[in-house]
Amino acid sequence: ASTYRSTYGTVAEDDVTIGMKSDRYALEGEWRPGGFFTSIHAKASRTNYRHSEFEGSEAGTTFTNQSNDFRLEAKHRKIGNLEGLVGFSSESNRFSADGEEAFAPNSRTRTNALFLHEEYGTSWGRLSFGARTEQAKVKSLGYPEDLSITRFAVGERDFNPHSAALGALVNLAPQWQLTSNLAYTERAPKDYELFANGPHVATAAWEVGDPSLQKEKSTGIDVGAQWKSGPNTAKLNLYATRFRNYIGLTASGRNLDEEGNVVTDPEAVDTLAEYRYSGVRARFTGAEASGNLRLVGKDGFTRADDASTLDLEWRADAVRATNSDTGEALPRIAPWRLGATLAYANGPWGARVGFDYNAAQRRVPTVGARETEAYTLWNAAVTYRMKVERANLTWYARLDNIGNKLAYSATSILTTTVYPNAPLPGRTLKVGLRATF
Repeated sequence: ASTYRSTYGTVAEDDVTIGMKSDRYALEGEWRPGGFFTSIHAKASRTNYRHSEFEGSEAGTTFTNQSNDFRLEAKHRKIGNLEGLVGFSSESNRFSADGEEAFAPNSRTRTNALFLHEEYGTSWGRLSFGARTEQAKVKSLGYPEDLSITRFAVGERDFNPHSAALGALVNLAPQWQLTSNLAYTERAPKDYELFANGPHVATAAWEVGDPSLQKEKSTGIDVGAQWKSGPNTAKLNLYATRFRNYIGLTASGRNLDEEGNVVTDPEAVDTLAEYRYSGVRARFTGAEASGNLRLVGKDGFTRADDASTLDLEWRADAVRATNSDTGEALPRIAPWRLGATLAYANGPWGARVGFDYNAAQRRVPTVGARETEAYTLWNAAVTYRMKVERANLTWYARLDNIGNKLAYSATSILTTTVYPNAPLPGRTLKVGLRATF
């Protein structure tokens, strides 16, 4: 079981605070019957989520979401060089919003799925195959708490997404591997993508769903190479994905008042930009790279007098996303990024210092998106691990954005809707204790 409580503000409305709580209960077990199925693994969980928007001390809109999920995996015995598993998963969600600023209706979502994953070992590596078929039902109940609120569509949609993937791993040498994957994926729209129609405080936008949305469909391929020699590693992955129906939130160019009426006066106050969920043809291409280099310690450039180690962790990625229907960039796409961290370890002590650089993002759609400037954020952390009876404790202190840099995220809608009031967090110190049992 786990519980989480938090109270925080929102840049969308200065006088609004959010009180959030989430409780999760989980059960997990495994049975090894022998025979064809060597093990059967099951896990179930229930999550109760609730958050209320307060204007001063008065509660405004309250959102609740109750979710249950169950997953069963049966691993079969090895058949020649073939090994794998089959499984079943089920998930249900009950969402409700009580208040004038509800952006989505009360809804019920249920998903059941069958899936399998198989791997075939060879002398040079392995081949893999996976498939999944689902039944998804999304139902909007409207707003039964106040029948005078009629902006939400009432109805039910059924979807049957199917997905499949093929993969290969080739061992070129003891330290080198090549990988490649080809995947076809379908996704059912979420409840809010179908039925939203209201002001959303978290995004400072009036969000509108489309009850006629079809499944999101994509075909993707990736190729990669990785090298490993003791603690030293390097990975590179290139990918390309084409969507027949990429579902995203895009600006319509209109502003609405608190009742949802179109406002044409550009000087009007207390309005929200309208953003609509829609499906478009799209393509993504990108690259990711990461690695670790041991500087000091065993298998490093130099040996330490004690058992301490000093590693250089590095990372970089870039992506280009285009709306194929218009030729414009898709909104809220990250620019190219790179970062590095020096990680020191000596017994129970650990220390880290590093940076993350985000390039400027100039490639944005003409409506409903803002260009962002480049920035570099520095961070540092110290940890101390100890064992107390059956508990493993980790004390930590972390300092983020050491230089207190003013920066804006290219992937956040708030960078556009409430600019300049939603920068990334400034200099932040976190001190805490993690315990595992």
